[in-house]
Amino acid sequence: MLRLRFFGFLSLAAIAMVLHATERYEGIAYARGTDQIVFRETDWLFTREGISQRLVLYRCPGGAPFGRKWVRDVPSAVAPDFDFTDARDGYHEGVRTERGVRQIFVQENAHSPMQVKPLPADPNAVLDAGFDAFVRMHWQELSGGGSRRIPFLIPSRFAYLQFKISSAQDALVDAQPVRRLKMGLDAWYAFALPAIELTYDRNGQRLEEFAGIATIRNASGHNQDVHIVFAPQDAHVGIADAEVDRAGAEPLTSMCAE
Repeated sequence: MLRLRFFGFLSLAAIAMVLHATERYEGIAYARGTDQIVFRETDWLFTREGISQRLVLYRCPGGAPFGRKWVRDVPSAVAPDFDFTDARDGYHEGVRTERGVRQIFVQENAHSPMQVKPLPADPNAVLDAGFDAFVRMHWQELSGGGSRRIPFLIPSRFAYLQFKISSAQDALVDAQPVRRLKMGLDAWYAFALPAIELTYDRNGQRLEEFAGIATIRNASGHNQDVHIVFAPQDAHVGIADAEVDRAGAEPLTSMCAE
C-alpha cells in the first residue's frame, strides 16, 4: 500500500465558502465499512483582516483534541498556506510564505528536525483545503461528466502527485439528492491507492461525505481508511469570534484514551 500523508484537507473541504459569518461544522470519521468512530473533527470558517481562513480541531473519539490545522487562503483559495500539527507524536507539516518565498516544512515527530524545502512552482497546483475551492470552481464541468487532472501537493514527499477527478454519479443520501465524484492517482501505480469517493450536495457547495485514506493516522502510525460524514444538521452559522480564539488556543492531548 502506498502510504501518503494527505487528504486531511478534505475535512476542511466540507466547508462552503462564506465571507462574513463565522461557521462551524462537525465531522465524524468511521473505519470504512464499520460503525467504529476513529476520530472526530470540528471545523470553523471565518474571515479576518480580509483573508478567508479555516481552523480545524481533530478530536479523539471521546472528544479531546489531538490535532489542529490552520489554513489561510493566501496567495489563493486553491493554493493556500496551511499548518497542521498532530500532538500525539509531534508530526508537523505545512506550507508557508516568507518574504514572498513559499516553503514546504515537515517534521516527522517531536524528536526529528524540521525539514524545509522550496515549494515547486506550478501554476495549476492544488494545496490542502484548496481542493474544495478547485471542485467548486470546476463544478459544472465535473458534475456534467467531465474530468480534471490536478497536481496535488504531498508535503511529506515535498512534491506533487498527479490526480484525476471524474466519474460523477447522482445518488440519494437520507432521501436528499447528492452527486458523487471519484478521485484517484493518474499514474500506472494508481492501484497502490484505492479510489477516493467524494459526496457533494447536488449544487456542489458542500462536501457531505468522504471515503478513502485520510491524513490522520492510528496509534500504529498508519494512515486510516475512513468514511467521514459531515451531517448538514451539524452545521451552524453566526459563531462568535471568541469561540474560534478558544479553539485556536485549546491544549492538545498527546494520547487518546482507549
